[in-house]
This record gives sequence, structure tokens and C-alpha cells, in this order.
Amino acid sequence: MHARSVSFDKKANWTGEWNPIFLLPRVLEAVVARGGFRLDAASNGDREPRHRDREDEGEDDDREGGKDHDEDDREGGKHRDEDDDEGHSSKHKGRNPFVLEKPVEIVSTEAGKIHVLPGRKDKAGVLGSNNIGVNFITMEPKALLLPQYIDAPCVLYVLKGKMRLGWVEDGLNQQDLEAGDIYVIPGGLVFYILNTDEAQRLRVFGMFDTSESLETGVFQSAFVGGGTNPLTILSGFDSDVLAASFKVSSEEVIEVLSNQDQGPIVYTSQARFQELVSRKSKSSRASWSWSWLNYISSFSSELFDNGGGKSSSPAKPFNLFKKKPDFENDNGRTIAVDGRQYAPLRNASVGVFAVSLKPAAILAPHWNPRAAEIALVTKGQGVFQISFPNGTSALNKSVKEGTIVFVPRYFPMSQIASREGALEFVGFSTSAAPNNPQFLCGASSVLKALDEETLSTAFAAPPEKLKDFLGWQKDAVILAGFVEEDYNARFF
Repeated sequence: MHARSVSFDKKANWTGEWNPIFLLPRVLEAVVARGGFRLDAASNGDREPRHRDREDEGEDDDREGGKDHDEDDREGGKHRDEDDDEGHSSKHKGRNPFVLEKPVEIVSTEAGKIHVLPGRKDKAGVLGSNNIGVNFITMEPKALLLPQYIDAPCVLYVLKGKMRLGWVEDGLNQQDLEAGDIYVIPGGLVFYILNTDEAQRLRVFGMFDTSESLETGVFQSAFVGGGTNPLTILSGFDSDVLAASFKVSSEEVIEVLSNQDQGPIVYTSQARFQELVSRKSKSSRASWSWSWLNYISSFSSELFDNGGGKSSSPAKPFNLFKKKPDFENDNGRTIAVDGRQYAPLRNASVGVFAVSLKPAAILAPHWNPRAAEIALVTKGQGVFQISFPNGTSALNKSVKEGTIVFVPRYFPMSQIASREGALEFVGFSTSAAPNNPQFLCGASSVLKALDEETLSTAFAAPPEKLKDFLGWQKDAVILAGFVEEDYNARFF
């Protein structure tokens, strides 16, 4: 069966996740309800955003969105321009639809940067079509992301550093987060982020559900605090209306709304920083400025519920790396968090995962029956392989730190670490339910569960041959890379 013969209900549309891209080998369009995906035949050849790094003025910033910018990090470099995807590059030019473009820079100040996918030009791509958005926030020490709200719920994952999240919901709430922490921010709630580390940059990876965003396929911020840069939403009203609303003069309104011009991410002074971090990190009713938002914010309180109905206090963060691995052997480990372990994920319809592979290890070929995945490589190098359901190669791509890969639901995949070092990646899945991956190889292979008569007929091979073929691999899930010595030991 060729890819062009695949047919799905175009009216179905997944309503709980994020987006990017582009060209499939044949015009393939697919939509699967709840956790499914849509791939649009659209070339991305003219969508190669260039970023400007103010720290290196005059030079192009070719670092990928997930790459750390610290000096002691490994060099990121550009995405490969050559397409080494088997079964794809021979027929089509441009990037593979599963490897996302470099995130688009939407904020760049001396104190930090924000990159997003999809950009406005890409909102009809894979991510936008599936109501998925992602962002990467990088903040310098003691930097503050100004108060804002976003027109989409978000799941944040702290990649590096420490931060304080403040948000307005029945008063001012604050929560300290560190590397590995997961937290959910409902759409429409005012929040800010402070880098509480005085020496280390903060890096945050976020996933958004854009199904109800103001503009289909993309999410956007509305700044409550600001001035001329960023423009505060207060500036959308006449100064005399604001003057009457605040019971001040028009001159005072103009003065207050024209001071901030440093951008959405700003440095805090040492004195202001100490004041901010010295406050207790917990839910605390503000004595004045936030009380008028209590009624509005109550509509979103269920998104902070820890499990059994509305909660009087916000959920605690969940640290991915303090959870016992779901699977671990000599070749690596996997960790997954779903709505059973962390109730706020149920409301966001998102799961979170992390995989660590030792050198040359293989995450056995498998598919996810319930969700698509977005994976960010956080360490090392390796290869991601994806198969089309029709049995042809969809992706065979070298990856490195900062590469982002989208894997549609039902598409078989495998990840292989480089022989030179470990490969680690984290990401989000488009369902808060347990994923229950189905493995093709290893001790837990679905093939081993089939009766030998059916298997023998399917492969047109003797049962004894297949039993021997499937029996050599004793490991499950994460497998040791094949080496020539293994082959020689078996046959010579």
C-alpha cells in the first residue's frame, strides 16, 4: 500500500496539543481524533528563519531553540542542510516533515530570548494543524519575564536552572521550580517568571494547546505589565477612560504607560531581586492589587486541581527526575509522567517523558497507540528513525543537542545513541493517559505474542526459523547496540 492510498477523516481534529511543517513523500494528510496528527503537503523551502544574537552582533545565530547558550556547552552548529532521510530525499527536497524547523525568535533582549514553533508562516504545518505550539525561554540570571497571559494553556518543563513562577488566581500565588520540574499554566491567567539563580541561565521548554487560541494554530501573549516595549494591553484604551478607571489624571496614565522600553524580559536590580526572592514561595493573598481578578481567575481554578475536585491550594510541581524510572536496565532508562501521577496533566491532555540511552544503545522499534510525541534532544548525538505505516522509511536522521522531532501517533520509531556517548531526550506526548508503547523487537515484542502458525504464515518462513530469529534478543525496551563480536560468537 502506498502512502497516497492512506485515508483519514479530515473532519476529525485533535484538540489537546502543539505544531510545525511540511512535505511527505506523496501528498499525505491525516487527522486522528485525540492525540492523532495531521500532515499537510506544504513545502517549507522558503521557511528558514534566521536569528540575530545581540550578544554576537553582526553574526547569525544558528543555535537551535533547545540548545543551551552557556559557553561551556558543546557547539551546536546548524541543522544539516543535506537530507539523509532514506526513502524521502530521493523524491523530495527540503526538510523532512518530522524534524522541526529551527524555532522562530519572537523576543530578544539583553536579559533573555523566546523562540516558538510554529511561526505565523508555519501555522498550517504539522504542529499548527494539530493545535500544538512549543516555546523555548532563555533568561539571564536575575531576569524577569514581565506579567502576561497567553491565549492557550501550557505545560512547562524546566530544562536548566531555577525559577519562580508567580500567577494570579484568587490572589497572588508563587511556586519555585528547578530543573526537571513540570508545571501547568492555564490559559488566560496572569503570570510572570523570575530567574532566581544569580549565576546560571534559565532554560524552559513549553507546550501549548492552541485549539482555542485567538488565531488558529498559534498562541500569543498579552502583556499586563509593560509600556512602549512591550506594549501593555492597557494601551488599547483611551487615556481618559483609564484615568477615570484608576481615578488618576491622564498625565499620570501616560507617564506610567511610557516608562518600560526594555522588552518583555528585563534585568532586575540587585535590591529588587533580593526583595522578590525573599518572599515566601507559596499561595498568598495580595493585600491590594490582585483582588479584582479573583472572580475572573476562579474560572480556571480546576486546572490547578490535584485530583479530587477543586483544590484550595495550587498543585505542587512534579519533578521528572525524582520519579523512579518506569524502565531501567544496563542500556538506559525511560521515565514517563501522565495524568495518573500528576493530575494537572489530565486537564492539559499532555504527558511528559524522558529517555536516557547509553552509548550505542537502541530504544527498540515501537509505536505509540494513543499519542503523538514531540522530542527535544538535550544531550549527545544519535539517530532517530521513523517508519511510515506502509513499511517505507519516513525518517533516518542524525540528531544532536537541540534537535526537535515530531512523531505522529501510530508511526513506528526507534532512537539509537552514538557509539561515542549517551543520548538523552525529553518531550511531550499528546495524551495524559498511559501510552502503552507497542514494541516490535526484544523480549517484549508483540511478534513473540503471536501464535507460531500465524507468524509463520505471515512471514512465509518455517516456525523454527522464526523462533530462533526472535529468541536471540533477551533484553527488552532498551537494547544493546549490535556489534560484530555478537555475530561471530553466534555463528563462528
